[in-house]
Amino acid sequence: MLRAMIKNARILDGRAYIGIGLLGVLISFRNNPDVIKALMFALSLVLYVAYAFAINNCFDYDTDALNPRKRNKNPIASGELSFRVGIISSFILILGGMLISLFSNRDAFVVYAIMTALATFYSAPPRLKARPIVDVLSHGLFFGTMPFIYGAYFDGGITLYEGLIGLALFSYSMAMELRNHLEDYESDLKANLKTTPIVIGKRTSEKLVLLFSLLSLAILLGSLCYPFTLTGVLGLMGTRKKAKISYELLDWSMVLLLIFHALKHSGV
Repeated sequence: MLRAMIKNARILDGRAYIGIGLLGVLISFRNNPDVIKALMFALSLVLYVAYAFAINNCFDYDTDALNPRKRNKNPIASGELSFRVGIISSFILILGGMLISLFSNRDAFVVYAIMTALATFYSAPPRLKARPIVDVLSHGLFFGTMPFIYGAYFDGGITLYEGLIGLALFSYSMAMELRNHLEDYESDLKANLKTTPIVIGKRTSEKLVLLFSLLSLAILLGSLCYPFTLTGVLGLMGTRKKAKISYELLDWSMVLLLIFHALKHSGV
């Protein structure tokens, strides 16, 4: 059972979202080089992301059972774990995270509590993930802007610069949500879910993925080197005219820009 509970948390699947929060901590570390506190923030972020994936598995077991790609990642859908144990173990994870957050920073705790609520209601009733537009916006917040802002509160406050990075992550997280829904399009259709791609169509969703991705890259480029923002985005759009931009290219562009930001402002 313990193995199934660990599997339900899907830590490896959530590593990118953990990284988003740790980026905020790293950028703020120069202003508050407290290693113990940094480790507490990191642990609370891991528990938060584990909870978000675990609670999602609990309420997605029926649709995941229809999707071979998802069924193997969901021990509740595969019958390895009961729904009841899945719920209990999920709330143990987030209870630990909230306690750590509460003792770390009061303002950060407020952010942690809000993003926890969003992550919960994204999967549990009223299931924001099954509501067009709201699914994309909520994902942009609880798996984009807010983990970063939570981490950035490590030094006790949020700067305009950190707010811009949060905006870029909001945009990219919306693109990621659309991509996830596009991968699950057939199973969601069979389950009669009304996700954004099902309502607006695959082609429009793919265009929005590109738009949100380019917007996030433009914001990050602008924060690093203002004169080259337009050039960089136009370059990517020019590539789009010749050949379809792969998601892998967009992801690596995002990762490299975030690394540049971390190195430039962390002081590490």
